[in-house]
Amino acid sequence: MKNEAEFAYRVRQALDEGAGRLDYKVVLRLEKARRAAVERGQAREAAPVWVPALQLATAGGAKGSGFSAWIFRLGLAAPVFALALGIVGIKQWQNDRTVAEVADLDFAVLLDDTPIETYAHQGFGQYLQNENNM
Repeated sequence: MKNEAEFAYRVRQALDEGAGRLDYKVVLRLEKARRAAVERGQAREAAPVWVPALQLATAGGAKGSGFSAWIFRLGLAAPVFALALGIVGIKQWQNDRTVAEVADLDFAVLLDDTPIETYAHQGFGQYLQNENNM
């Protein structure tokens, strides 16, 4: 931060020294251009703001206080809330589906009279799925 302040000071000094060496006509043209730029800036600030007919217009915009600002904030939060609710719902649905698959497998193992060695085989889960699909 100290380097930035020092750099700004040196730039200002160089510009001041250069401005002192300018011709009078150049200084006069620069002053006219500066005035014109300031007037254009002031004209922009005073220009009316047009709001479409169906858009909510408040004195402070969306940052204002009152019922309209509250409705605007709710309008921004509703899609985010709906997205979060959808993600939670999908996750719950996937968990329920996984639990149901495991329960079906456990139920098939409990009802079957197959020897214990068969359950240790790697293809046993695939065998049960094929048997249930038939």
